[in-house]
Amino acid sequence: MALAAAGVEVVRGTSVRETEIVSEARQAVLSGRVEAVLAAGGDGTVRLAAQAVAGTSTPLGVIPLGTGNVLAHEIGLPRAPTALAKLFLAGEVSRIFTATANGELFLLMVGVGFDARVIACLDHERKLRVGKLAYAGPVLRSLAEGSDTLRFIDDHGEERAGWIVIANAGRYGGRFMLTRTTRIDRDGLVALLFPGRSAAGRLIDLLCLAGGALDYVNGRMGPIVRRHGFERATITASVPVPVQIDGDAFGTTPVLVESGGPAVHLLTPPGRR
Repeated sequence: MALAAAGVEVVRGTSVRETEIVSEARQAVLSGRVEAVLAAGGDGTVRLAAQAVAGTSTPLGVIPLGTGNVLAHEIGLPRAPTALAKLFLAGEVSRIFTATANGELFLLMVGVGFDARVIACLDHERKLRVGKLAYAGPVLRSLAEGSDTLRFIDDHGEERAGWIVIANAGRYGGRFMLTRTTRIDRDGLVALLFPGRSAAGRLIDLLCLAGGALDYVNGRMGPIVRRHGFERATITASVPVPVQIDGDAFGTTPVLVESGGPAVHLLTPPGRR
């Protein structure tokens, strides 16, 4: 391993269950035995590791091995092992802002409705084999199910939507740009409230997201309502609707999203600001 070759002692965790992984890493951080915590995996794995260092000065390093790796794209992480090792040894430590969903820390986003339905019916073993192709079937199935009826309440009032994404970062699903009005190193959430749409209309939303043209949807095909400057928002529905956080299934509505989660310090490429 490149870090070991540089004389760094790397200690692997021994736990298997998620709660035990977080607890083991948290104990190591609080004991002062480690200088940094490294998370090898996708955004869900990184979110777990972030819980271990949250509110401390111990930095988190990310080895992107997932399918989307939104955080890696957000901060411009290299992929080559030697470049990553160099970053972990000599990169910058940047403070990033977190938020919570029903009290659970997240780094990137909360999705309620369409994208959470996709994740809920995703075959994770197939995802390991074929990568992003595994999403094709769940996307088509979720499109066929139609829109949900969601109620969004924040500090400024109430809105109705068919699909909601609350973003703490600019990117989504990998490289795709969801919003340019928030970043992970900038405090503040943005809620994108997609209207109730037919399958064809929702497909247009997805194509515009992939092409970085959500402003077109907002101006011509939407409107997509954007809510800024809120500290807490509640999303409810008359029947339970799936929720996802940072690309992992997270139960169903209702969900309370709050800004101002504990700070996390992240090892980032030099000069990214």
